[in-house]
Amino acid sequence: MKTCLLLTEQFEPTADLLVAEMRRRGRPCVRWNLDQYPVGSVLTYRTSSDRFQALIVTDGRRLDLDQVGSIWSRGVQARGFPPEISGADKRFAEAESERALTALFTMADVVWINHPHCHICANSKPAQLAIAHRLGLDIPSTVVTNDPEEIREFVARTEGETIYKALTQSLDTEPGKSLFTSIVTERALANIGAIRITPGVFQQFVPKAYELRVTVVGGRVFTAKINSQSRPETKVDWRHLPFEVDEVLDLPPEIEAKIHAFMKEFGLLYGAFDFIVTPEGRHVFLEINPAGQYMWIESKLGLPITAALADALSDPC
Repeated sequence: MKTCLLLTEQFEPTADLLVAEMRRRGRPCVRWNLDQYPVGSVLTYRTSSDRFQALIVTDGRRLDLDQVGSIWSRGVQARGFPPEISGADKRFAEAESERALTALFTMADVVWINHPHCHICANSKPAQLAIAHRLGLDIPSTVVTNDPEEIREFVARTEGETIYKALTQSLDTEPGKSLFTSIVTERALANIGAIRITPGVFQQFVPKAYELRVTVVGGRVFTAKINSQSRPETKVDWRHLPFEVDEVLDLPPEIEAKIHAFMKEFGLLYGAFDFIVTPEGRHVFLEINPAGQYMWIESKLGLPITAALADALSDPC
């Protein structure tokens, strides 16, 4: 029986759930916490004309990658560096560790959730919008740019309000400084010159009846209703109170079909989609997070997302 390799960090609760589920099923799995690499764990490649071997040693366990049938990835980034290393030395160590880790991406006959190359492509908001447009999903009028004049013109011709959101959410953002979606005010527009160095996403604000978090695992779709309009602090961005999900819904068949086509376009097996449902009942695509958190939905609504992940990771084993 093949082993499932979990690429994660020490304090990742979804990994805790997944390890417990795999062990309950008697499925072999190895958890590799990359905040303990390179200090704290070892990755070794041995190669010659006759063979190629990759070995991981972590938490006293030794895993030959030939034994791996599936990989669950929460990110492939080395974070286990000693505090005394800094500056150019740290940048060199990070680059060397990254080069060592990226060789894992070439492993054949392994199911990835998700493959890092697919994750990188799907994590681009402009790329998401391009595929959503191609598939005929309803999307807000949008401009992604670092041109202040383009933004001013977009706001001037947009009916109603305009929102801003970042292309990414930095893992290094200080507590309390997360870049939530926000309404573009006159004051913000007067200081829009800063966008030259930080391109952003500007969209027409779409009226909401409620919102959906649609979690996809392989062929399974789990849809949670988010009553974002019930509280003032969540009307623009529900992430201010991310646990206010109140029921499970079914998607219209045509929307579900387009979601599966979207996943196929990017080669994803897992993804967390965000949709607006308007007062008229339109389903408006906002974005997908190819590594979006799901535990809050599972715990609140009892949706078996961890079990679905375990199913997908166990199939090749």
